[in-house]
Amino acid sequence: MGVRVLIVEDDAVTRKVLHQRLARIGCQVVAAVDNASAALQSFRESKPDLVTLDIEMPEVDGIDSVALFRQIRREDVNCEILVISGTAFPTHREMFVREGALAFFHKPVNFDRLAVELKMFFPDITHDKPSHAM
Repeated sequence: MGVRVLIVEDDAVTRKVLHQRLARIGCQVVAAVDNASAALQSFRESKPDLVTLDIEMPEVDGIDSVALFRQIRREDVNCEILVISGTAFPTHREMFVREGALAFFHKPVNFDRLAVELKMFFPDITHDKPSHAM
């Protein structure tokens, strides 16, 4: 069955690429949504093992997305959260790492590194062929 993943990303192309690449390494994408409200609803319905969370979306920014992060963690402490962001502020990275994020990836995402990082926490992950960044 693989690692069950919820993708939270407002950019349609990035959502599609994440979906494809995660599927290639053995993940089962249970939902892919484009905003924080849909993220909570999908999270509650699908009970994923992992959430990939973009922190800059129309409804939320870096600081507001911490509240979403915390809500997910309160509802399921076993769900891992992988933060993906186009912003390169070190304070955002530090904030999410302090909150317990599995990892923080800057866009463009290096999928080889992503696969290696996920494999440390999810042994069922397979290492994909070398790829280009997203």
